[in-house]
Amino acid sequence: MAIAIDVLRATSSMVVALAEGAESIIPVSNLEEARKLKAENPNLLLAGERESLKPPDFDLGNSPYDFKGIHGKEIIMTTSNGTKLIELLKESKQLYIASFLNVKSVANEIATAGYDKVGIGCAGNRESVALEDVLCAGALVENLISVTENADLTDAAKLALDEYITHGKDLERVLSTIASHGKTLMRKGFVKDVVLCAKINMFSVVPAYIKGKIVRNDT
Repeated sequence: MAIAIDVLRATSSMVVALAEGAESIIPVSNLEEARKLKAENPNLLLAGERESLKPPDFDLGNSPYDFKGIHGKEIIMTTSNGTKLIELLKESKQLYIASFLNVKSVANEIATAGYDKVGIGCAGNRESVALEDVLCAGALVENLISVTENADLTDAAKLALDEYITHGKDLERVLSTIASHGKTLMRKGFVKDVVLCAKINMFSVVPAYIKGKIVRNDT
């Protein structure tokens, strides 16, 4: 099974959307496909970003705050990094969506399901490593080993865990002043987004990718 992480901001926004009562999210890797789906299904909301900004013809951007008050809505979503990662991982036996906002609940779901092997995918930014995603992977590893006996960690998992142990107590500062993409979002005015995405375990929602859609797996 696999876990997709894009802290700033796709997977954080997905968690918020489902916590707010969205029916489902359809992740799409490119703008053309997203617009085509919207044209075929006008009642769906079209959400996402390019260069961190909402395309002019979209209903919503990629800010977690855009996904308030959307109970019962179905959303098409495309982003620069996160939805592309989901596209890469979608053939996994099971795929969960994680962020700092729900990391404990995802770990508990995995432990309860008893998966033997767990792969963590970090979206990064522009095909480069993103510090915030590594830290979230480390937080997930820490939570997993706290509820799983005899966990056998890869070197990458150990490195992520070490990073989280070092920086996890001051995530808001790290995401806003050290992480490259966090600093970019701050410059573009998304200060509240970065602050929210640094919060730990605000929600118990566990999003899962099932038959082309991301839905709640914790109900």
